[in-house]
Amino acid sequence: MRESTPSNRRFPLAWVLFATLCVSLAQAHAETRFAFVTNQGDDSVSVIDLSSLRKTATLQVGSKPAGIAVSHDGRRIYVTNPESRDVYLIDGVGFKVLSHKPVGEGPLGIAVSPDGSRVYVADWYADRIYVLDPESLSVLGHIGVGDSPSGLEVSPDGSRLYVADRDDNTISVVDTRLGRVIQRIAVGKRPFGIRLDPPGQRLYVANVASDNLSVIDLHAGRVIATIPVGSTPYGVAVTPDNRRAFVTNQHDNTLSVIDTQTLQEIRRLDIGEFPEGIIADPTDGRIYVANWFDNELVVLDPGNLEIIKHIPTGESPRAFGVFVAGGS
Repeated sequence: MRESTPSNRRFPLAWVLFATLCVSLAQAHAETRFAFVTNQGDDSVSVIDLSSLRKTATLQVGSKPAGIAVSHDGRRIYVTNPESRDVYLIDGVGFKVLSHKPVGEGPLGIAVSPDGSRVYVADWYADRIYVLDPESLSVLGHIGVGDSPSGLEVSPDGSRLYVADRDDNTISVVDTRLGRVIQRIAVGKRPFGIRLDPPGQRLYVANVASDNLSVIDLHAGRVIATIPVGSTPYGVAVTPDNRRAFVTNQHDNTLSVIDTQTLQEIRRLDIGEFPEGIIADPTDGRIYVANWFDNELVVLDPGNLEIIKHIPTGESPRAFGVFVAGGS
């Protein structure tokens, strides 16, 4: 057998070091968390690094993107485009568009099941929910709901889908196993954005036309409180500790802070021009708010209620849905 030369002995070590570096970089990227913000004004999605609080990428999608849903592990991003009538699938690690397919007449709200096996899309014009395969985006079925479905939320166990039927003033409760509505709950006028609390016991509903927040006890199947907020409430977020809820008030340029124990508004903050999408980071509780006219994502400390940073996005950010991964 020929004796190895010194260079031959070093070559495998170099590759081992290179491979180790690649793995380390991949792990570092996987541990970094991101927000994905739909920008209706320039047909794009802004990718925000939540560690540095800076925009790191911009992806072009369909026409007038609105709805956004991020899988629990952050690896798959789904975007609805009401004007081009399609849904985009984005790689949440490589930051690239993987595919897109036409879905319905006006896809708007979108949600992913907790196990990542289904994607639900609300069709604003057809009054139905499409059930999609998460990888191929093929339509697996559809569920008839109320008039102008918008916001969607899936229960922690995936057995229930909650739908805001905007022009029926109701919430449709869908049994996802049966694939049909099993209950309708009357709320305020023009429900739009909705959010479950972390335990999945209450549903908070922003009523655009009645300027209030409906709180539904899901076990009882009824509204237990109606809380006045600012003008034209749009989106809702609930902190991971379940102590506070936040509501974006579009026409007031404010954010309502709700005590979830007393079910009362305890403060109203100036947050920026025309706030829309909002979410509470499930890991540290930070609040992220997309301001339509300011072209920015505002970062708020949920404890002292002080603004941490203004992050530039694309034009007219909407971020309607869950635009931050659920974490481990």
